[in-house]
Parts: sequence; structure tokens; C-alpha cells
Amino acid sequence: MDGAKFTWFPKLTSTVAKVPEEHRGLFLWALAQYGTYGIEPELAWPLDAIFESLREDIDNSKRSIENGRRGGRGNKNGAPEKREAGFTEQETPLFETGKGGLEDSQAIPGQSSPIHTNPDQKKSNRRFQKPTLQEVSDYAAEMGNPTFDAQNFIDYYESNGWKVGRNPMKDWKATVRNWVRKDKPKKGGGYIADYD
Repeated sequence: MDGAKFTWFPKLTSTVAKVPEEHRGLFLWALAQYGTYGIEPELAWPLDAIFESLREDIDNSKRSIENGRRGGRGNKNGAPEKREAGFTEQETPLFETGKGGLEDSQAIPGQSSPIHTNPDQKKSNRRFQKPTLQEVSDYAAEMGNPTFDAQNFIDYYESNGWKVGRNPMKDWKATVRNWVRKDKPKKGGGYIADYD
């Protein structure tokens, strides 16, 4: 029989200490059997009343351990009946590129598409690289603002460690798009100049 784990709290010890010595062994065995195997004890009064006062603590402890904790408060909704599977094979690539796995151009057997079909997924695995002045200028022109001050953009983010607020920059193109959007003239004249 495979037993479950439960945490033995000081409350259990102090309660057992108050049970008369001639019944203490029977009571301890009942707690151990219930906590480990879930066997309901057949105790006479007053031991059955004492056991009922401790049942909830043992059940909560077992539920918490099943949920991955080490005792304490359990999940409000109770332990999950069945663990849900993580990702399916279709959602998770079997190999990572560049680490002895398949190349980007090779397909997973049984599938017609390559491993990385989502360009954003592949991009998120790469580390951020600072853009060059030319890259920023070209991208801003592509976004419809050929007069965009790329040097100002580079200088600003170079001075603050390429952070957007408190977070490290992840995508400089998205940041350029925001600057271009804020650089466009307002309807009543004037410009929006707040970059942070």
C-alpha cells in the first residue's frame, strides 16, 4: 500500500499528550493510519471526538503536500483530481535549434511545417542587441517618418542603459514605433514630445 505524507504539527503532539496513557498508543496508531493511508479509525468516545477535532488539520496537510507545498494552508478549491498535461507536442518544439537539434529549415517528422513557424517565438529566444544609427533611421523611414531623429533615440537609450521605464528593452523596433507615433503633429498644431 502506497502511503501519503502529512505534516505532524505541534497541535497533534499536545493533543496526544492529553490523551490518557492507556489509550495513547491506540490513538497515535489511529492518527498514523488515517494520515498515511486514509483508513478511518474506529474509536470509542472520547477518542473519536478528539480525533474529529484533528481530522481537518491532517486533511489540510495532505492537500497542501499534494499541491506541492510542505504543510500549511491548502488550496481553497482542494487538491486537483487529476494533474493536467502541460503542452502538447504540437505546441512545444521537440528540439531547439543551434544546440545539436534540427535546423530551422528541417521539419518535425509527421508535420509539414518547420519547428519555428512563429517568428516572434524564435525572436524571443535571442538576446537584445542594440540597433545601429542606420538601422534606426531606416526603420523610422519605413514607418513613415524620414525626418525621425535617430541620433536622439540612440543617445537617449544609451544614456539610460537601454531601459524602457525600469525594464530592459526587448524590442527596439516597437520603441521606435512609439517614438514615431509621439513625434507626429497633434491636430491643433504643436508636437507630442514626451518619450517616457
